[in-house]
Amino acid sequence: MSSRLVHLRTRLRPPFCAAAVASALLAGAALTLAPAALLGGAWPPLHARCIGAMLLSLAVALASARRALDPAALRTPLIGLSAWSLSGAALAWSHGGARWAAALGAIGVTALVFSRIDSDPPAPAQHADKAWALVALLALSCAALLLVWPQRAAAVWPWRLAPSLIAQYAPLFIGWGVAAALLSRERRRYVRAPVLWGLSVWAAGVLLASLWHAAAFQWSRPLAWLWFAVFALLLGLAAHRLRPSWPQRLRRTLGLKSRDSGTGAPRQ
Repeated sequence: MSSRLVHLRTRLRPPFCAAAVASALLAGAALTLAPAALLGGAWPPLHARCIGAMLLSLAVALASARRALDPAALRTPLIGLSAWSLSGAALAWSHGGARWAAALGAIGVTALVFSRIDSDPPAPAQHADKAWALVALLALSCAALLLVWPQRAAAVWPWRLAPSLIAQYAPLFIGWGVAAALLSRERRRYVRAPVLWGLSVWAAGVLLASLWHAAAFQWSRPLAWLWFAVFALLLGLAAHRLRPSWPQRLRRTLGLKSRDSGTGAPRQ
């Protein structure tokens, strides 16, 4: 029975990940490119584009992990998706959205089931990456504050936004916070890379949306300046950690044979 479950999980994981990538990509692109047409003014354009950037970052992380030769690269993005969806389900349930809660809960449980990679156990680093541990702590702390005190958060938020919309950022911060925590303990570069690409897209997308709607920011609030600083630092950190993989990607793009070919996974 156990072997059948492993076989079933192995067979169904790729289509689930493909569906998650397509859904996040379509929703993220729609929110980023045409928020007014999609939502009819229900969300402010800046908020819609920030949520869109987060969805696009999820699509990039999962798509990048699917290209890796080792399915272990999918573990962290899937656990992040699970944390994101399950916390979103709890938030939707608390606001009376039973259908959204059921849908998000099903996605979260399924992602958690598929995050178990039977062929390859985790490979923790000898020492935690302190930078990503700090990112995880900040993201999870912000999520907790947004869930517990959304009214107070609205008073200091960088732009005018209803507390109910501010709370929507909490599950997204939880998802990436959990992913950053796992990233801080992972030593394999090819397992870390998809999360780094996702974080890069998240930070870059939020920065671009914020610059596009800079007039919406209340610059008298310190959090407006902190918002730009934090996401700029996040983008810089993720890009810096990705640097070792750039030559390898260039070699693959140019069709050059890598010294790691035939090993089944990038060289550590």
